[in-house]
Amino acid sequence: MIFVTVGTDHHPFTRLLEWAQEVQTALEIEIIAQRGATPDVKDVASFDYAEIGKMEELAMSADAVVCHGGPGTIALARRCGHRPIVVPRRPDLGEHVDDHQVRYSARLAAEGGIDVANSVEDLIVLLSSERHRVDFDDEADEVVGTFSECIDDLLAGRLPRRPWRTRLLLRRSR
Repeated sequence: MIFVTVGTDHHPFTRLLEWAQEVQTALEIEIIAQRGATPDVKDVASFDYAEIGKMEELAMSADAVVCHGGPGTIALARRCGHRPIVVPRRPDLGEHVDDHQVRYSARLAAEGGIDVANSVEDLIVLLSSERHRVDFDDEADEVVGTFSECIDDLLAGRLPRRPWRTRLLLRRSR
């Protein structure tokens, strides 16, 4: 069983659930999805929200965890022994307000802590390969620390600003 989770953000993450549906068909595997504010998709067993205990239970019993790029969800997957497959939410697709999940996921992937799927084809390849459980012990603290560093860089102005046209378009889209 593959556990897919989109987190608790109020933005729908339809892309990930549609990918889950394609993966389930292509690989003939069972998927259980926590969909949050995202509408149901055909043939994928899902629920909107659950207590943390239920989320841990599903992650522990899963063969693999596929999730959005939230630090808490990534840490949960790692605490449960998974090297999560992360599909970061993208602001240009209306999945989040900014690109912090894209940047955070890229950083964790570069450090070797997660796998990132940027397409349904990537996701199928990653789920087709053998995935081993890993004992990450207290690495959740490291994940949260990395996220904190990203936030510190953002607040200190050390991250590149978006071009003025992009900022203007984002303002108009609100």
